[in-house]
Amino acid sequence: MQDIVTVSVIGLGALGILFGGQLAAALPAGTVRVVADQDRLERYREQGIYFDGERVPFDYLTPDATPSPADLALVCVKFHQLEAALPLIASQLGPDTLIVSALNGIASEAVLAEHFGPERIVYAVAQEMDARKDGNRLVYRDRGQLVIGAMTTDPSEAERVERVARFSARAGLPHTVVPDMPRRLWGKWMLNVGVNQTVALYQGTFDTVQRPGEARETFKAAMREVLALAPHEGTGLTEADFDYWVRVMDALDPAGKPSMRQDLEAGRQSELELFAGTVLALGQKHGVPTPVNERLYQGIQALQARQDV
Repeated sequence: MQDIVTVSVIGLGALGILFGGQLAAALPAGTVRVVADQDRLERYREQGIYFDGERVPFDYLTPDATPSPADLALVCVKFHQLEAALPLIASQLGPDTLIVSALNGIASEAVLAEHFGPERIVYAVAQEMDARKDGNRLVYRDRGQLVIGAMTTDPSEAERVERVARFSARAGLPHTVVPDMPRRLWGKWMLNVGVNQTVALYQGTFDTVQRPGEARETFKAAMREVLALAPHEGTGLTEADFDYWVRVMDALDPAGKPSMRQDLEAGRQSELELFAGTVLALGQKHGVPTPVNERLYQGIQALQARQDV
């Protein structure tokens, strides 16, 4: 198996800085690249990107100025930005380039596989972090980790996972390889459906759903609607998974904020369709009631509408 040497980061939000910054600090200069349009790159070069108080030594590239394919494309945009990012990703691909998506939700890998081939995809979940971007600096307490694994029993997929795991170990990037990736993918999505939307609607922080009260009950109830859908989708999600992801949430920095809350505060488009929108569609498909996610959907839509006025 060919070793991963060069990494191209597409999307320099909180996760792009979190994972890309750790890689750039550990690997030789020029091997961790950030790919973006010219205007954005000029701003990055001028202002810098800071992680742990240090300016990150990224190698900045436009698609047209990419000298050679990357061994790994690390995709860290938001889901609603993925379509626009496809040309950036395509510019980094060679015959053996792998793609890892750190996006929320359960759909990004399918989109990437449709455009670039399933033989490139390594499924991943970014979890246990509380990072947020403050201007050109990353603020966090918990770095979290990248969880990777195979979705099938195909030996070639296991080989791709092993390539990424070996690279992550060499770079000192916190990671775990799991044998039940469909379950892990759905588990993280279940958590996001609960925490992202509840904290956004109640306009709070992680503490909003960590302490007893109405918000915490809403957070759990939204997750339980995903749990009710899981058997219909064959994901293997269980009550034990529900308890695990609640514990993950309770261990995060109470002052932290999930991505949807950050997006609404900044007036950016949120990932509402990725969370409640998907739950409502699956609920309709399988005849499973999803009233809590309906309430969250309507409430967050109202918040967004007020921002647009």
